Amino acid sequence: MTEKILYYSVLTLSRLPWWFLYAFASFAGWLMFTFKLYRYKIVHRNIALAFPEKTDAERRQIERGFYRQFADNVVESLKLLTVSDKSLRKKVEFVGWEQLQPMAEKRQSLVIFLGHYGNWELVPTSVWVIPNDYVIGQIYKPPHNPLGHTIMDRIRSRFGAENIQQKHAFLHLLRQNRNGLITCTGFIADQRPNGRFHATTTFLGLPTAYITGAEEIGRRIDAAYFYIDIESPRRGHTRLTLKPVVPAADEPEFPVTVGYLRMLEATIRRDPAPWLWSHNRWQNQL
Repeated sequence: MTEKILYYSVLTLSRLPWWFLYAFASFAGWLMFTFKLYRYKIVHRNIALAFPEKTDAERRQIERGFYRQFADNVVESLKLLTVSDKSLRKKVEFVGWEQLQPMAEKRQSLVIFLGHYGNWELVPTSVWVIPNDYVIGQIYKPPHNPLGHTIMDRIRSRFGAENIQQKHAFLHLLRQNRNGLITCTGFIADQRPNGRFHATTTFLGLPTAYITGAEEIGRRIDAAYFYIDIESPRRGHTRLTLKPVVPAADEPEFPVTVGYLRMLEATIRRDPAPWLWSHNRWQNQL
């Protein structure tokens, strides 16, 4: 009963106007940064490790930008529960997605890489520009909290993409391939690995373990690989640019995944603040 009340309370909050939600996000971001709330030690440490060449003032500017982006992500994701497609189409721009039509005509499945950058929860709106031939899905690890699971499942599936639990992804996509379906599947592949499919490379100048599952699956279903470069030209507007992954020529084992990580690294170096610095990716670094 309590969970149902909380859920409908969240739905009610999501119906508040954009201007109010962004005003609240500005205050919340300032509060978290000023009083060093929400994993501040991890955020501060990660930015220091990744950008030792920057001054303290420059790194503090990244921290400030991170907390503002994080607060914006929360309210924008909340709004996704109830916002109309008409309103949302004004906030999301798609670049380069016409590349997928020839792939659909060849009936080639797709693996789409992205990172925890900008508001990645807006990426499922890409169903609007992906050819209808594809069965569209996204790999996710459900939150432990039942209410959080319900909310995130609704947010991520409302545009028609299938939510595929991480532990079932390999067999699920192989089964779809055997059944003659072509799939377009999104993988957020920059988190710290927690399973057996992983290797190590240099990322942002640091030895970093990375997940290899997307490339393993892609090989089995003969997929083409793409990367979504996320930008925010202005607050409240997101540009999703689709780029073919450039494999890393010097990486013999997982050239596609390392190629994706290098593309993500270039995105982060272009504008560091929108990346999810609160993940404890380098917990073993001195």
